[in-house]
Amino acid sequence: MPLFLLFTATDCYGQRVKPKTHRSVRDSLRRSVLQRDSLLRTFKRSDTSLNAFLQKIEYYNSLYNQDYSTYSQGFDTTEISEKLPAMERRMTVMTRLIANDQSSTLGYLFTIRDMVSHFGDDLDSWQNELAGDNDKLNKIRGNITEFKKDSTLHILPSDTSLRSKYLSQINLIQQKWARLDTGIRKSLIRIGLLQNRVTAQDLLLLDINDQIDIKIHDFTVRSLTNEYGYIWERNGRNVVPFDTVVHKTDRLNAHLLKYFFDPKTTSHINIVSHIAAIVVFIIFFGWIYTSRKKLIRVKDHYQSTLEQPHYIVKHAIISSLLIATILGLYLYDQPPFIFLEILLVVMMACIGVLIKTVWPAPLFRLWAGGFMLLVLYGITNLFIQVSYFDRIFLLILSAASIIAGISFLQQSKNSGEGYPAHTQLVVKLFIICHAIAFILNIIGRFSLAKIIGVTTVFNLCLGFGFYLFIQVLMESLFLQLEANKIANNFSSYVDFKILQNKFKNVLVKLAVILWLVKLAENLDIDDYIYEKAGDFLSHQYKVGTATTFTFGSIAIFIVVLWVSIIVSRVISYFYDYAEQQSTATSDARKNKTSILLIRLSIFSIGFIAAIGLSGIPMTEVTIVIGALGVGIGFGLQNIVNNLVSGVILAFEKPVQVGDIIEVGNRSGTIKEIGIRASKIEAGDGSELIVPNGDLISQHVINWTLSNNNRRVELIVGVAYGSDITKVEEILKKIVRGRDDIMQTPPPLVFLHNFSDSSVDFRLLFWASDIAKWVSLKSDVMSEVYTEFAKQGIEIPHPKRDIQVFFPEGGTPGAQNAEIKEIFPSKKTPKKSPPDQAG
Repeated sequence: MPLFLLFTATDCYGQRVKPKTHRSVRDSLRRSVLQRDSLLRTFKRSDTSLNAFLQKIEYYNSLYNQDYSTYSQGFDTTEISEKLPAMERRMTVMTRLIANDQSSTLGYLFTIRDMVSHFGDDLDSWQNELAGDNDKLNKIRGNITEFKKDSTLHILPSDTSLRSKYLSQINLIQQKWARLDTGIRKSLIRIGLLQNRVTAQDLLLLDINDQIDIKIHDFTVRSLTNEYGYIWERNGRNVVPFDTVVHKTDRLNAHLLKYFFDPKTTSHINIVSHIAAIVVFIIFFGWIYTSRKKLIRVKDHYQSTLEQPHYIVKHAIISSLLIATILGLYLYDQPPFIFLEILLVVMMACIGVLIKTVWPAPLFRLWAGGFMLLVLYGITNLFIQVSYFDRIFLLILSAASIIAGISFLQQSKNSGEGYPAHTQLVVKLFIICHAIAFILNIIGRFSLAKIIGVTTVFNLCLGFGFYLFIQVLMESLFLQLEANKIANNFSSYVDFKILQNKFKNVLVKLAVILWLVKLAENLDIDDYIYEKAGDFLSHQYKVGTATTFTFGSIAIFIVVLWVSIIVSRVISYFYDYAEQQSTATSDARKNKTSILLIRLSIFSIGFIAAIGLSGIPMTEVTIVIGALGVGIGFGLQNIVNNLVSGVILAFEKPVQVGDIIEVGNRSGTIKEIGIRASKIEAGDGSELIVPNGDLISQHVINWTLSNNNRRVELIVGVAYGSDITKVEEILKKIVRGRDDIMQTPPPLVFLHNFSDSSVDFRLLFWASDIAKWVSLKSDVMSEVYTEFAKQGIEIPHPKRDIQVFFPEGGTPGAQNAEIKEIFPSKKTPKKSPPDQAG
């Protein structure tokens, strides 16, 4: 700025000292303007460089603060550092067990594999955590490298007054980044060492899994051969002394239980499962207790109701424990065998308490035998190696199972008491399986014999459990519904008989599926089935050149659509039952027509969700819709017409549920408006299914469209000579003052017609409720007849006068004889012709 003033002053002084011509002044002004522009451009370049320096320093300061905040939060690897040594010791033990043992049973191998699988979950979690920390550290390390390599920070400002301040700022930020770089290096080394140790355990785990897979494959091949020799060969092949087997079994199962229940070693899923099982027990017991208490409070004669359930009223705690143990078999993630067997024993003990005084004696003895077999087979199933004593013991158990089954069949035939469905078939299969196990054990196929025997006993006991599970659950629902019948809440709209027929079937199917899942697990084929099913469902198939699909997506589509249909039906059921139990007027019940819109909305949402979840492209959906359009044009016109008509009925509402209509030559009350057709209940109790298209296209008389009233017309005839005024007063008196006859508009009486034998009056009145107009008409006619009889007014009836004309020259006697011949008397029957005589 001083230079600018200097130049300006010099120009002005020159003008005063040495005057110039007009042209010289113009040149001087132009020259001064150019000099000022050049000076301003110089200052602008200087300011731009300085601003760039300041922006760089501000950027790196902000980046440092961000990285330091991330670093100061810490990379906590304390948990990994504490648990990793224990993991390394366990992996060493597993390696030694796999390497030294050459005669493992299949259950033993699967137990080790399940344990190793838990180890793998922990290692994967640690790897992910360390990898995330390492990525964050490398990102900060990259920012430090960027700061060090930025060459623009080494260019100093030309202004000496700014240079010192700039250098101090640069030195300060370099010191900060240097300290951060030192800390990052130490953290990278620490996390890198942990990653190496975790990776080493991962590699060791892969080796163990490979060895286990090889052993399982060898076991599968060996189990089909005479692996342990015949039963009479005491010193058979691959047989270990019994005391050694007991010692190893005890040590391994103790270690498994400790690992399973220790919160530090077990998986989070198992901890959640422990809590879930306890919560299920508490909730179910609370449900039974509150229902029973409420029933006693709200119902006078509650004793008869409490006598109907066989299990939950007398044994609420045992019933709740049964539910919790059965669900517990499916809650846990790969629990050890000994824990599953404990749950099964507890489940069977609960069953024994519940059925002791309820089931027939032969069936209770079958339970007792099954309980003993469960305990004994459970013990032999825990043995991790094979001994000769184990083979003999299993042979005795198989023989005892066969004898117990045959004995039960004989007792059940002689007993007339009822048993659950398919009981004899189940027992026959039980006998056959144990006979197969008995034979396999004799000929040296001990592994197969044990698998078949253990699976048969375990699944028989589980079948007992599921049968009681369904019974206890249905009894609990019964108690809940009985306790809430008086209350106007959700459960009061549920009919137990309908629920028992429908919901029980669903429970049975679900129980069968869960039973089959546990059967596959006991046979050790669940992984194979899941793998093959996954491959089948996820394999892509091509239709044409561009369209692909998987059976998994189709299954998802069907399931989601099925669920939406079930939900719509459940909502419709509650509307129907509420309407049946409701005392509301017909106008209030007409609101039930909106259920069609709700069902359509649920179905549409379910269809869209099914498309989205199944991953079906919308382009393929449009192709299908186009194909449906072609089909509609040819053969589906009526169906689509009815569907669209149903939507029109739902929105326009020319008829609604509860309306009394006439369509064609039939009349009745609309009970349901469906998506395709509607149900009309006729007066004789029959139900008429009318397509929705007919309700739109045909002439429909709706008696209750705007109100619930109906005009009733009576034609009353009196004899000629009756007092007309008196007749009118009597008729008006009858229809006035009745609550079921509307007074607005008022009843009317007209002289209607002069017929052949009577003077006809027309009586008009309005019934307040159209549903009662027939009975109202009957009551009015009865009163008219009674009142006319009291007042001496004759109601004429048709008469016929017969005039007989005799021909000329005839006699009345002869004509009477002819008349009698034509109309014989009842006392003198007409004779039959000769050809029809008997």
